[in-house]
Amino acid sequence: MSPLRTWLAILCIGIGTAVVPLDSAVNIAFPDITRSFGIEIQQIQWVVIAYVLTHTSLMLFCGRIGDRIGRRLVFSAGLVWSTGAFVALTLAPTFELLLAARVAQGIGAALVGACGPALITSLAPEDRRARMLGLYMLMFGIGMALGPSVGGVMVDWVGWPGVYGMRVPLCLIALALVWSLPGRSPEQRQAAKATEMNIAGALMLAAAMAALLFTVNRLQVAGSEPLIPAALALLTALMIAVLLRHESRSAAPILPLYLFRRADFSGVVVANMAVAFAGFSVMLIVPYFLARLTHLEVMVAGLVLACSPLGTAVVSIAAGRMIERFGAHRVAAAAAVSTALGLAGIGLWPAFPGIVVMVVPLFLAGAGMGLFQISSMDVITGTMRLQERGVAGSLAQVSRTVGVMCAASLLSLAFATLGGGRQASDPAFLEAFGIVFLCVALLPAIAAAAMTLRRS
Repeated sequence: MSPLRTWLAILCIGIGTAVVPLDSAVNIAFPDITRSFGIEIQQIQWVVIAYVLTHTSLMLFCGRIGDRIGRRLVFSAGLVWSTGAFVALTLAPTFELLLAARVAQGIGAALVGACGPALITSLAPEDRRARMLGLYMLMFGIGMALGPSVGGVMVDWVGWPGVYGMRVPLCLIALALVWSLPGRSPEQRQAAKATEMNIAGALMLAAAMAALLFTVNRLQVAGSEPLIPAALALLTALMIAVLLRHESRSAAPILPLYLFRRADFSGVVVANMAVAFAGFSVMLIVPYFLARLTHLEVMVAGLVLACSPLGTAVVSIAAGRMIERFGAHRVAAAAAVSTALGLAGIGLWPAFPGIVVMVVPLFLAGAGMGLFQISSMDVITGTMRLQERGVAGSLAQVSRTVGVMCAASLLSLAFATLGGGRQASDPAFLEAFGIVFLCVALLPAIAAAAMTLRRS
Protein backbone atom coordinates (compact mmCIF):
# COMPACT_ATOMS: atom_id res chain seq x y z
CA MET A 1 0.00 0.00 0.00
CA SER A 2 1.21 3.51 -0.84
CA PRO A 3 1.66 6.04 2.00
CA LEU A 4 -1.38 7.98 0.75
CA ARG A 5 -3.60 4.91 0.75
CA THR A 6 -2.33 3.95 4.20
CA TRP A 7 -3.28 7.34 5.66
CA LEU A 8 -6.66 7.21 3.94
CA ALA A 9 -7.19 3.77 5.49
CA ILE A 10 -6.28 5.16 8.92
CA LEU A 11 -8.74 8.01 8.35
CA CYS A 12 -11.44 5.53 7.34
CA ILE A 13 -10.89 3.38 10.43
CA GLY A 14 -10.73 6.45 12.65
CA ILE A 15 -13.94 8.04 11.39
CA GLY A 16 -15.78 4.71 11.26
CA THR A 17 -14.62 3.78 14.75
CA ALA A 18 -15.57 7.22 16.14
CA VAL A 19 -19.28 6.46 15.77
CA VAL A 20 -18.93 3.96 18.65
CA PRO A 21 -17.33 6.16 21.39
CA LEU A 22 -19.45 9.10 20.28
CA ASP A 23 -22.30 7.26 21.96
CA SER A 24 -21.14 9.12 25.09
CA ALA A 25 -23.24 11.94 23.59
CA VAL A 26 -26.42 9.98 24.32
CA ASN A 27 -26.10 10.52 28.10
CA ILE A 28 -26.57 14.25 27.69
CA ALA A 29 -29.81 13.59 25.80
CA PHE A 30 -31.40 11.40 28.51
CA PRO A 31 -33.52 14.21 30.05
CA ASP A 32 -34.86 15.22 26.62
CA ILE A 33 -35.64 11.59 25.71
CA THR A 34 -37.48 11.16 29.02
CA ARG A 35 -39.58 14.27 28.39
CA SER A 36 -40.27 13.54 24.72
CA PHE A 37 -41.61 10.02 25.28
CA GLY A 38 -43.21 10.70 28.67
CA ILE A 39 -41.37 7.84 30.39
CA GLU A 40 -40.17 7.42 33.97
CA ILE A 41 -36.52 8.22 34.72
CA GLN A 42 -35.68 4.60 35.62
CA GLN A 43 -36.84 3.44 32.17
CA ILE A 44 -33.97 5.31 30.52
CA GLN A 45 -31.61 2.52 31.61
CA TRP A 46 -33.05 0.35 28.80
CA VAL A 47 -31.60 2.76 26.24
CA VAL A 48 -28.17 1.76 27.56
CA ILE A 49 -28.94 -1.92 28.16
CA ALA A 50 -30.43 -2.54 24.69
CA TYR A 51 -27.28 -1.18 23.03
CA VAL A 52 -24.52 -2.49 25.32
CA LEU A 53 -25.94 -5.99 25.71
CA THR A 54 -26.23 -6.36 21.93
CA HIS A 55 -22.80 -5.18 20.85
CA THR A 56 -20.97 -6.88 23.74
CA SER A 57 -22.71 -10.21 23.14
CA LEU A 58 -21.95 -10.18 19.40
CA MET A 59 -18.44 -8.65 19.41
CA LEU A 60 -16.41 -11.88 19.56
CA PHE A 61 -18.54 -13.59 16.93
CA CYS A 62 -18.22 -10.58 14.62
CA GLY A 63 -14.45 -10.71 15.12
CA ARG A 64 -14.49 -14.36 14.09
CA ILE A 65 -16.61 -13.54 11.03
CA GLY A 66 -14.09 -10.85 10.08
CA ASP A 67 -11.24 -13.35 10.34
CA ARG A 68 -13.23 -15.76 8.18
CA ILE A 69 -14.73 -13.68 5.34
CA GLY A 70 -12.59 -10.54 5.46
CA ARG A 71 -12.34 -7.66 7.94
CA ARG A 72 -12.84 -4.96 5.31
CA LEU A 73 -16.13 -6.56 4.27
CA VAL A 74 -17.38 -6.85 7.87
CA PHE A 75 -16.25 -3.30 8.70
CA SER A 76 -18.08 -1.99 5.62
CA ALA A 77 -21.20 -3.97 6.48
CA GLY A 78 -21.06 -2.48 9.96
CA LEU A 79 -20.96 1.05 8.56
CA VAL A 80 -23.93 0.39 6.26
CA TRP A 81 -25.89 -1.21 9.09
CA SER A 82 -25.01 1.63 11.48
CA THR A 83 -26.17 4.22 8.97
CA GLY A 84 -29.59 2.59 8.79
CA ALA A 85 -29.72 2.27 12.59
CA PHE A 86 -28.89 5.94 13.15
CA VAL A 87 -31.56 7.00 10.65
CA ALA A 88 -34.09 4.76 12.43
CA LEU A 89 -33.07 6.20 15.80
CA THR A 90 -33.43 9.75 14.54
CA LEU A 91 -36.96 9.05 13.26
CA ALA A 92 -38.16 6.76 16.08
CA PRO A 93 -41.77 7.78 16.91
CA THR A 94 -42.13 5.69 20.09
CA PHE A 95 -39.89 4.60 22.94
CA GLU A 96 -40.33 0.93 21.97
CA LEU A 97 -39.09 1.59 18.43
CA LEU A 98 -36.22 3.63 19.85
CA LEU A 99 -35.13 0.59 21.87
CA ALA A 100 -35.43 -1.66 18.80
CA ALA A 101 -33.24 0.76 16.85
CA ARG A 102 -30.74 0.74 19.73
CA VAL A 103 -30.48 -3.03 19.34
CA ALA A 104 -29.79 -2.48 15.63
CA GLN A 105 -27.16 0.12 16.53
CA GLY A 106 -25.52 -2.46 18.81
CA ILE A 107 -25.21 -4.89 15.90
CA GLY A 108 -23.53 -2.21 13.79
CA ALA A 109 -21.17 -1.30 16.63
CA ALA A 110 -20.17 -4.96 17.03
CA LEU A 111 -19.38 -5.28 13.31
CA VAL A 112 -17.35 -2.06 13.23
CA GLY A 113 -15.62 -2.42 16.59
CA ALA A 114 -14.66 -6.06 16.12
CA CYS A 115 -12.54 -5.38 13.04
CA GLY A 116 -11.11 -1.91 13.78
CA PRO A 117 -8.02 -2.99 15.81
CA ALA A 118 -7.23 -5.84 13.42
CA LEU A 119 -7.48 -3.57 10.39
CA ILE A 120 -5.29 -0.81 11.77
CA THR A 121 -2.56 -3.21 12.94
CA SER A 122 -2.49 -4.74 9.46
CA LEU A 123 -1.36 -1.38 8.04
CA ALA A 124 2.13 -1.63 9.56
CA PRO A 125 4.77 -4.29 10.30
CA GLU A 126 4.45 -6.32 13.50
CA ASP A 127 7.16 -4.32 15.27
CA ARG A 128 4.93 -1.23 14.90
CA ARG A 129 1.80 -2.92 16.19
CA ALA A 130 1.78 -0.98 19.48
CA ARG A 131 2.03 2.36 17.66
CA MET A 132 -0.95 1.51 15.49
CA LEU A 133 -2.97 0.47 18.52
CA GLY A 134 -2.01 3.77 20.16
CA LEU A 135 -3.29 5.59 17.10
CA TYR A 136 -6.52 3.60 17.29
CA MET A 137 -7.01 4.54 20.95
CA LEU A 138 -6.21 8.18 20.14
CA MET A 139 -9.16 8.27 17.76
CA PHE A 140 -11.31 6.39 20.25
CA GLY A 141 -10.38 8.80 23.05
CA ILE A 142 -11.14 11.85 20.91
CA GLY A 143 -14.59 10.44 20.21
CA MET A 144 -15.20 9.86 23.92
CA ALA A 145 -14.04 13.38 24.81
CA LEU A 146 -16.11 15.09 22.11
CA GLY A 147 -19.30 13.12 22.71
CA PRO A 148 -20.82 15.01 25.67
CA SER A 149 -19.98 18.51 24.38
CA VAL A 150 -21.06 17.89 20.76
CA GLY A 151 -24.11 16.01 22.01
CA GLY A 152 -25.09 18.97 24.17
CA VAL A 153 -24.92 21.27 21.16
CA MET A 154 -27.06 18.90 19.08
CA VAL A 155 -29.68 18.54 21.82
CA ASP A 156 -29.82 22.33 22.11
CA TRP A 157 -30.24 22.72 18.33
CA VAL A 158 -32.54 19.87 17.29
CA GLY A 159 -33.33 17.85 20.40
CA TRP A 160 -32.37 14.26 21.29
CA PRO A 161 -32.49 12.93 17.66
CA GLY A 162 -29.40 15.04 16.97
CA VAL A 163 -27.10 12.77 19.02
CA TYR A 164 -27.89 9.97 16.56
CA GLY A 165 -28.34 11.92 13.34
CA MET A 166 -24.94 13.61 13.67
CA ARG A 167 -23.24 10.23 13.13
CA VAL A 168 -24.88 9.49 9.77
CA PRO A 169 -22.45 11.76 7.83
CA LEU A 170 -19.49 10.11 9.62
CA CYS A 171 -20.66 6.67 8.48
CA LEU A 172 -21.07 7.88 4.91
CA ILE A 173 -17.60 9.48 4.85
CA ALA A 174 -16.04 6.27 6.19
CA LEU A 175 -17.95 4.24 3.60
CA ALA A 176 -16.54 6.44 0.85
CA LEU A 177 -13.03 5.50 2.05
CA VAL A 178 -13.41 1.75 2.59
CA TRP A 179 -11.71 1.03 -0.73
CA SER A 180 -8.44 2.09 0.92
CA LEU A 181 -8.61 -0.67 3.55
CA PRO A 182 -6.45 -3.76 2.97
CA GLY A 183 -8.12 -6.89 1.67
CA ARG A 184 -7.39 -10.43 2.78
CA SER A 185 -3.92 -11.84 2.24
CA PRO A 186 -3.50 -15.25 0.54
CA GLU A 187 -2.64 -16.74 3.94
CA GLN A 188 -5.87 -15.40 5.44
CA ARG A 189 -7.90 -16.76 2.53
CA GLN A 190 -6.34 -20.19 2.95
CA ALA A 191 -6.91 -20.17 6.72
CA ALA A 192 -10.52 -19.08 6.22
CA LYS A 193 -11.22 -22.03 3.91
CA ALA A 194 -10.00 -24.43 6.58
CA THR A 195 -12.03 -22.84 9.38
CA GLU A 196 -15.61 -23.64 10.28
CA MET A 197 -18.05 -20.89 11.29
CA ASN A 198 -19.20 -22.50 14.59
CA ILE A 199 -22.65 -20.89 14.55
CA ALA A 200 -23.75 -22.89 17.61
CA GLY A 201 -20.80 -21.59 19.62
CA ALA A 202 -21.54 -18.04 18.55
CA LEU A 203 -25.15 -18.28 19.67
CA MET A 204 -24.13 -19.83 22.99
CA LEU A 205 -21.54 -17.11 23.55
CA ALA A 206 -24.02 -14.33 22.77
CA ALA A 207 -26.60 -15.86 25.11
CA ALA A 208 -24.07 -16.35 27.92
CA MET A 209 -22.74 -12.79 27.61
CA ALA A 210 -26.25 -11.34 27.58
CA ALA A 211 -27.22 -13.41 30.63
CA LEU A 212 -24.07 -12.36 32.51
CA LEU A 213 -24.52 -8.66 31.87
CA PHE A 214 -28.24 -8.78 32.59
CA THR A 215 -27.56 -10.60 35.86
CA VAL A 216 -25.15 -7.89 36.95
CA ASN A 217 -27.69 -5.22 36.00
CA ARG A 218 -30.46 -6.88 38.04
CA LEU A 219 -28.30 -6.87 41.20
CA GLN A 220 -29.83 -3.43 41.73
CA VAL A 221 -33.07 -5.13 42.85
CA ALA A 222 -31.38 -7.77 45.01
CA GLY A 223 -32.56 -6.09 48.19
CA SER A 224 -36.27 -6.12 47.32
CA GLU A 225 -36.45 -9.06 44.88
CA PRO A 226 -33.50 -11.39 45.64
CA LEU A 227 -34.90 -14.33 43.66
CA ILE A 228 -34.56 -12.50 40.33
CA PRO A 229 -30.75 -11.99 40.36
CA ALA A 230 -30.27 -15.40 42.02
CA ALA A 231 -32.19 -17.16 39.25
CA LEU A 232 -30.36 -15.17 36.58
CA ALA A 233 -26.99 -16.00 38.17
CA LEU A 234 -27.85 -19.71 38.13
CA LEU A 235 -28.94 -19.48 34.49
CA THR A 236 -25.72 -17.62 33.59
CA ALA A 237 -23.53 -20.24 35.28
CA LEU A 238 -25.36 -23.00 33.40
CA MET A 239 -24.96 -21.19 30.07
CA ILE A 240 -21.25 -20.60 30.66
CA ALA A 241 -20.73 -24.27 31.57
CA VAL A 242 -22.49 -25.42 28.38
CA LEU A 243 -20.50 -22.88 26.33
CA LEU A 244 -17.13 -23.99 27.73
CA ARG A 245 -17.99 -27.66 27.14
CA HIS A 246 -18.98 -26.94 23.56
CA GLU A 247 -15.93 -24.76 22.85
CA SER A 248 -13.50 -27.32 24.29
CA ARG A 249 -14.81 -29.88 21.80
CA SER A 250 -15.20 -27.59 18.79
CA ALA A 251 -12.78 -27.73 15.87
CA ALA A 252 -13.21 -23.96 15.40
CA PRO A 253 -13.85 -22.41 18.85
CA ILE A 254 -14.98 -18.80 19.11
CA LEU A 255 -13.04 -18.38 22.36
CA PRO A 256 -9.27 -19.07 22.40
CA LEU A 257 -9.53 -21.35 25.45
CA TYR A 258 -6.00 -22.68 24.96
CA LEU A 259 -4.64 -19.20 25.69
CA PHE A 260 -6.59 -18.82 28.92
CA ARG A 261 -4.52 -21.65 30.38
CA ARG A 262 -1.56 -19.25 30.27
CA ALA A 263 -1.45 -17.14 33.42
CA ASP A 264 0.10 -14.10 31.72
CA PHE A 265 -2.64 -13.99 29.07
CA SER A 266 -5.64 -14.65 31.32
CA GLY A 267 -4.15 -12.30 33.92
CA VAL A 268 -4.07 -9.42 31.43
CA VAL A 269 -7.70 -10.08 30.41
CA VAL A 270 -8.84 -10.07 34.06
CA ALA A 271 -6.74 -6.98 34.82
CA ASN A 272 -8.31 -5.21 31.83
CA MET A 273 -11.76 -5.85 33.30
CA ALA A 274 -10.65 -4.68 36.76
CA VAL A 275 -9.10 -1.43 35.50
CA ALA A 276 -12.15 -0.72 33.32
CA PHE A 277 -14.41 -1.40 36.32
CA ALA A 278 -12.47 1.05 38.47
CA GLY A 279 -12.08 3.67 35.76
CA PHE A 280 -15.78 3.85 34.91
CA SER A 281 -16.40 5.32 38.36
CA VAL A 282 -15.24 8.64 36.90
CA MET A 283 -17.96 8.88 34.25
CA LEU A 284 -20.56 7.34 36.57
CA ILE A 285 -20.17 9.26 39.85
CA VAL A 286 -18.05 12.37 39.23
CA PRO A 287 -20.89 14.15 37.32
CA TYR A 288 -22.98 14.07 40.50
CA PHE A 289 -20.10 15.57 42.48
CA LEU A 290 -19.67 18.35 39.92
CA ALA A 291 -23.39 19.14 40.00
CA ARG A 292 -23.69 19.05 43.78
CA LEU A 293 -20.41 20.11 45.37
CA THR A 294 -19.01 22.69 42.94
CA HIS A 295 -20.11 26.12 41.78
CA LEU A 296 -19.30 25.34 38.12
CA GLU A 297 -21.62 26.10 35.22
CA VAL A 298 -22.81 23.04 33.31
CA MET A 299 -20.54 23.70 30.32
CA VAL A 300 -17.47 24.21 32.51
CA ALA A 301 -18.30 21.07 34.49
CA GLY A 302 -18.50 19.15 31.22
CA LEU A 303 -15.05 20.40 30.23
CA VAL A 304 -13.66 19.33 33.61
CA LEU A 305 -15.13 15.85 33.18
CA ALA A 306 -13.72 15.67 29.64
CA CYS A 307 -10.20 15.84 31.13
CA SER A 308 -10.38 12.09 31.78
CA PRO A 309 -10.96 10.96 28.15
CA LEU A 310 -8.61 13.76 27.11
CA GLY A 311 -5.89 12.06 29.15
CA THR A 312 -6.61 8.85 27.24
CA ALA A 313 -6.27 10.66 23.91
CA VAL A 314 -3.04 12.49 24.84
CA VAL A 315 -1.22 9.45 26.21
CA SER A 316 -2.17 7.43 23.12
CA ILE A 317 0.22 9.54 21.05
CA ALA A 318 3.29 8.24 22.90
CA ALA A 319 1.94 4.85 24.03
CA GLY A 320 3.32 2.89 21.08
CA ARG A 321 6.87 4.11 21.54
CA MET A 322 6.70 3.46 25.28
CA ILE A 323 5.57 -0.13 24.68
CA GLU A 324 8.28 -0.70 22.06
CA ARG A 325 10.94 0.55 24.46
CA PHE A 326 9.87 -0.88 27.81
CA GLY A 327 7.55 -3.77 26.88
CA ALA A 328 3.78 -4.03 27.10
CA HIS A 329 3.68 -5.68 30.54
CA ARG A 330 5.84 -3.03 32.20
CA VAL A 331 3.90 -0.20 30.59
CA ALA A 332 0.63 -1.83 31.67
CA ALA A 333 1.85 -1.99 35.28
CA ALA A 334 2.86 1.68 35.19
CA ALA A 335 -0.49 2.57 33.61
CA ALA A 336 -2.35 0.76 36.40
CA VAL A 337 -0.36 2.74 38.97
CA SER A 338 -1.31 5.99 37.21
CA THR A 339 -4.96 4.95 37.23
CA ALA A 340 -4.83 4.09 40.93
CA LEU A 341 -3.19 7.40 41.84
CA GLY A 342 -5.72 9.36 39.80
CA LEU A 343 -8.70 7.59 41.35
CA ALA A 344 -7.28 7.98 44.86
CA GLY A 345 -6.75 11.69 44.17
CA ILE A 346 -10.40 12.02 43.15
CA GLY A 347 -11.42 10.22 46.33
CA LEU A 348 -9.59 12.86 48.39
CA TRP A 349 -11.44 15.83 46.88
CA PRO A 350 -12.86 18.22 49.45
CA ALA A 351 -16.19 19.93 49.01
CA PHE A 352 -15.99 22.76 46.43
CA PRO A 353 -12.41 22.03 45.26
CA GLY A 354 -10.45 24.22 42.86
CA ILE A 355 -10.21 23.46 39.15
CA VAL A 356 -6.59 22.27 39.33
CA VAL A 357 -7.37 19.92 42.22
CA MET A 358 -9.99 18.26 40.02
CA VAL A 359 -8.30 18.37 36.64
CA VAL A 360 -4.97 16.76 37.62
CA PRO A 361 -6.30 13.46 39.05
CA LEU A 362 -8.95 13.22 36.32
CA PHE A 363 -6.29 13.56 33.62
CA LEU A 364 -3.98 11.12 35.47
CA ALA A 365 -6.72 8.50 35.76
CA GLY A 366 -7.74 8.90 32.11
CA ALA A 367 -4.14 8.66 30.92
CA GLY A 368 -3.61 5.52 32.98
CA MET A 369 -6.77 3.86 31.70
CA GLY A 370 -5.93 4.66 28.08
CA LEU A 371 -2.34 3.46 28.39
CA PHE A 372 -3.46 0.28 30.12
CA GLN A 373 -5.99 -0.52 27.44
CA ILE A 374 -3.42 -0.06 24.68
CA SER A 375 -0.88 -2.21 26.53
CA SER A 376 -3.38 -4.97 27.28
CA MET A 377 -4.61 -4.92 23.68
CA ASP A 378 -1.01 -5.24 22.48
CA VAL A 379 -0.46 -8.26 24.74
CA ILE A 380 -3.69 -9.94 23.62
CA THR A 381 -3.23 -9.30 19.88
CA GLY A 382 0.47 -10.19 20.07
CA THR A 383 -0.29 -13.52 21.73
CA MET A 384 -2.87 -14.63 19.18
CA ARG A 385 -2.17 -15.65 15.60
CA LEU A 386 -2.40 -13.16 12.75
CA GLN A 387 -5.44 -14.89 11.30
CA GLU A 388 -7.19 -14.48 14.67
CA ARG A 389 -6.62 -10.75 15.04
CA GLY A 390 -10.33 -10.01 14.69
CA VAL A 391 -11.10 -12.18 17.70
CA ALA A 392 -8.10 -10.71 19.55
CA GLY A 393 -9.26 -7.12 19.17
CA SER A 394 -12.81 -8.13 20.08
CA LEU A 395 -11.65 -9.96 23.21
CA ALA A 396 -9.77 -6.89 24.44
CA GLN A 397 -12.83 -4.69 23.95
CA VAL A 398 -15.30 -7.21 25.38
CA SER A 399 -13.28 -7.62 28.58
CA ARG A 400 -13.29 -3.85 29.00
CA THR A 401 -17.03 -3.58 28.33
CA VAL A 402 -17.82 -6.32 30.85
CA GLY A 403 -15.88 -4.33 33.46
CA VAL A 404 -17.79 -1.17 32.57
CA MET A 405 -21.19 -2.91 32.73
CA CYS A 406 -20.39 -4.43 36.11
CA ALA A 407 -19.30 -1.02 37.37
CA ALA A 408 -22.48 0.66 36.12
CA SER A 409 -24.61 -1.63 38.28
CA LEU A 410 -22.41 -2.46 41.27
CA LEU A 411 -20.89 0.97 41.87
CA SER A 412 -24.28 2.67 41.65
CA LEU A 413 -25.58 0.20 44.23
CA ALA A 414 -22.52 0.62 46.47
CA PHE A 415 -22.65 4.42 46.30
CA ALA A 416 -26.33 4.51 47.24
CA THR A 417 -25.81 1.95 50.04
CA LEU A 418 -22.98 4.00 51.53
CA GLY A 419 -25.25 7.02 51.78
CA GLY A 420 -24.58 8.88 48.54
CA GLY A 421 -28.19 8.80 47.37
CA ARG A 422 -30.24 11.72 46.14
CA GLN A 423 -31.55 12.68 49.61
CA ALA A 424 -28.17 12.46 51.38
CA SER A 425 -26.70 15.51 53.08
CA ASP A 426 -23.57 17.04 51.60
CA PRO A 427 -21.24 15.55 54.27
CA ALA A 428 -22.77 12.07 53.81
CA PHE A 429 -22.53 12.41 50.01
CA LEU A 430 -18.85 13.46 50.24
CA GLU A 431 -18.02 10.60 52.59
CA ALA A 432 -19.65 8.01 50.31
CA PHE A 433 -17.90 9.58 47.29
CA GLY A 434 -14.50 9.32 48.97
CA ILE A 435 -15.00 5.72 50.13
CA VAL A 436 -16.05 4.52 46.68
CA PHE A 437 -13.08 6.08 44.89
CA LEU A 438 -10.49 5.04 47.46
CA CYS A 439 -11.82 1.48 47.30
CA VAL A 440 -11.90 1.23 43.49
CA ALA A 441 -8.35 2.66 43.39
CA LEU A 442 -7.24 -0.60 45.02
CA LEU A 443 -8.19 -2.61 41.91
CA PRO A 444 -5.63 -1.09 39.51
CA ALA A 445 -3.09 -0.99 42.36
CA ILE A 446 -3.52 -4.75 42.88
CA ALA A 447 -3.32 -5.31 39.11
CA ALA A 448 -0.05 -3.34 38.96
CA ALA A 449 1.44 -5.30 41.87
CA ALA A 450 0.39 -8.64 40.36
CA MET A 451 1.86 -7.79 36.95
CA THR A 452 5.10 -6.53 38.49
CA LEU A 453 5.53 -9.65 40.63
CA ARG A 454 4.70 -11.87 37.65
CA ARG A 455 7.36 -10.28 35.44
CA SER A 456 9.99 -10.35 38.20
